[in-house]
Amino acid sequence: MIAQTKPPALAGARGRGTSKKHNWHAQHSTIPPIEKLLPRLEQAKKTGADRWIAQCPAHDDKRPSLSVRELPDGTLLVKCWSGCGGADIVGAAGLRLHDLFPRSRENRRPLRPSERWIPREALSGVAFEALVVAVAGEQLLAGTPLTRDALDRVAQAVGRLRAAASEVGCG
Repeated sequence: MIAQTKPPALAGARGRGTSKKHNWHAQHSTIPPIEKLLPRLEQAKKTGADRWIAQCPAHDDKRPSLSVRELPDGTLLVKCWSGCGGADIVGAAGLRLHDLFPRSRENRRPLRPSERWIPREALSGVAFEALVVAVAGEQLLAGTPLTRDALDRVAQAVGRLRAAASEVGCG
């Protein structure tokens, strides 16, 4: 059941954190993340399978601008369409970011290789490491020797690029 108002202990407590006792219980609780978050949101309404909208607790929301989605493993995704950050949203609801995740991986299936990376982030990381190698190559072509630190950084970039290639079956 979804509460339409915040519990009295949370009313007016936006962004102030929680007591140590609450944090301990939140960390060690077997309560599903969705059952921790939804009762703390105002005007929470189910919009589809595993999806809700609510007023964002991190700003003075007149109409619901917060989207909540529950993934198959119980992990919650939160998105404020007014621009509030995830940590701000969760903190204003009296929770912490770890409360958006199920307590253990016991009931979760193993991740497939395609699920281990967020494509945009993975490509960004690969591009950055490739840039490190490219800049070092340009320095060498210009006749400028690399410092010990630069050589170490190039070796690190090469290792990361090889690991990324191996992860997707190309190495």
